[in-house]
Amino acid sequence: MRNLFPLFFLLAASLAAQPPDQIHLAWVEPPSTTLTVVWRTVDTGVPSLVEYRPAGAGAWLRAQGGIRPSGTSGVLHEVTLRSLRPGARYEYRVKGPGESWSAIHQARTAPPPGPASFDVVFLADTGMIGREDGLTTGTKQVIEEVARLDPLLVLLGGDYAYYNTDKRFGTLDNTIDAWFNQVQSIASKSVMMPTYGNHEIYLREGYLPWADRLPTPEGFDNRRYYSFDVGDIHFVSILAADSEYGPIPATAMQWIERDMAGARKAKKGWIVPFLHVAPFSDGSNHPSNLDIRAQLGPLFEKMDVKIALSCHDQSYERTYPLRGVPDAIQTTSTSKSCYSAKDGVTWLKVGPGGKMSNINGKFADFKTNPPPFYTAFRDNTAHHYARLRVSPGAIAVEVFGVQGDGRPPVVQDRFEYNRKGCPNP
Repeated sequence: MRNLFPLFFLLAASLAAQPPDQIHLAWVEPPSTTLTVVWRTVDTGVPSLVEYRPAGAGAWLRAQGGIRPSGTSGVLHEVTLRSLRPGARYEYRVKGPGESWSAIHQARTAPPPGPASFDVVFLADTGMIGREDGLTTGTKQVIEEVARLDPLLVLLGGDYAYYNTDKRFGTLDNTIDAWFNQVQSIASKSVMMPTYGNHEIYLREGYLPWADRLPTPEGFDNRRYYSFDVGDIHFVSILAADSEYGPIPATAMQWIERDMAGARKAKKGWIVPFLHVAPFSDGSNHPSNLDIRAQLGPLFEKMDVKIALSCHDQSYERTYPLRGVPDAIQTTSTSKSCYSAKDGVTWLKVGPGGKMSNINGKFADFKTNPPPFYTAFRDNTAHHYARLRVSPGAIAVEVFGVQGDGRPPVVQDRFEYNRKGCPNP
């Protein structure tokens, strides 16, 4: 037995020397002048230090933070870099064990408040690469393709690891560790801001194990609802997690309305809410949540929302711009490609981002054929993610389809809202 002790200490030392991992970025404070960096070290004695500099500069600046309590093995570090230049690219590296540092990564601050150009990706329903049931046929390529797009911001729509049906990593916390490592190629250079789905909230995972890893502004109800501004857009994260569970609590709806009214008063050009469950879904696996449709439809119209992002069902659907939701639904345009400031709300359901359904073992079947009259486009033959290309006065949306076999992604759907109006057909 005594001969095992040297092996034990060698193993412990080897684990402690493991380089930093799970590096991911967030915005907790103003996005144009700050970046929050989070990473994990197995060695609990590593200080929470980040060295950073404007891209291409010589000398390093240094910022110190602290430990972010979480269930990870080792410790999770959090450091916020402040007094940064708006719309600037920075290089950074995080502290590792001993004298070591991570590789050098690049990140960007948001543009200053006001009309600006930047890219946002909406991504959800990823799952873990290499599931034994073979359902994550697109996860690896979707991650690679989003990393290649290099957006300023990634909005996460929920249903990340599917721990209830994928126990390869043992505990939930080990699985969350593995999920952050598989998305590090995105998360180390693009800020990730989440909402949460039924798998995080209801299916034996829990909100806190995930929220502990993902910094956000305080918002409401322990960060279940929060908002932030980038350029001229006010983003609102709404916890709406499942088709089978009822409406959003009244207190949360009051917060959402006050928050959006504040953005309108501040004359933000756009309000973009994102949530997990789809108020408009013709999917047979996860149909429309009609309670949430009835809550959010009138509010979004009142607040002049143009684009609402959701997911949950394993297919892609996009409505025409709508008014009169829920009881007197009308399309304000039947154009497939361009809408003006006078048009209503376009509801998107973007999924899956890598993992097919456990319910039917494939992409979701549609219930209605032909589709509902308000449907502008739909597809259930590929994995999907959406890119919002923001420019002064306009948001152009491209939805990519990926098969997961290495073939290049295909832009399956595109449209835009343009405050200056649309060209004549």
